[in-house]
Amino acid sequence: MQIIDLTLEMKHGSLSYPGTAPGLLLERIDVEFPGSTVSRFAQLDAHCGTHLDAPFHFIPMADDVATMPLVLPEIVVISSNENPISPDALNDYPSLEGKAVLFSTGWENHAGTKEFFKGFPVISEALAEKLVAQKVAMVGLDSPSVDPDSGDYHVHRLLLAAGIPIVEGLVNLTSLIPHIESGGCVRLAAFPLRIRGLEGSPVRAVALVE
Repeated sequence: MQIIDLTLEMKHGSLSYPGTAPGLLLERIDVEFPGSTVSRFAQLDAHCGTHLDAPFHFIPMADDVATMPLVLPEIVVISSNENPISPDALNDYPSLEGKAVLFSTGWENHAGTKEFFKGFPVISEALAEKLVAQKVAMVGLDSPSVDPDSGDYHVHRLLLAAGIPIVEGLVNLTSLIPHIESGGCVRLAAFPLRIRGLEGSPVRAVALVE
């Protein structure tokens, strides 16, 4: 089995959505043991870097990151240069039930800069409705959010109300396409930290290529 990393690398000072403040700040602790290194998070935003939104993010009493089911859905990668991405993106996919549908837009090229959070590709409400109707297992993309940075976050609400987690800030999606086109089974592992009451969490997202 091959493992392909789909996770944005982060470091001290990395920005979080909406790109106006650091999402990650680290501190080193002096424990007076020669050769040892001990760190702690001075700040960790639940929605920084490659992260997962659980239904609880917008749906009261729904699953949080600790209670949502852990799944390994098969991946479908859809390339798009639309903004917002329309439901036409699914025209070649009559059945997506149980799949992790990941949208590759090329926006990861802006990762690590303030531009990553400006004018990024999003998912249209009509596409979100179609994804819900197709009963997908998970939705992800390589931009910081499925919704624009203004408005009522309708796409989040549509997907999360249907129990569909969202993974934002993915990278390396194009590297999966040859494996999928050759008929291989490619599955997504994107597991959040098990913290009760938390609505989102950074993840180490990887593709498992059989």
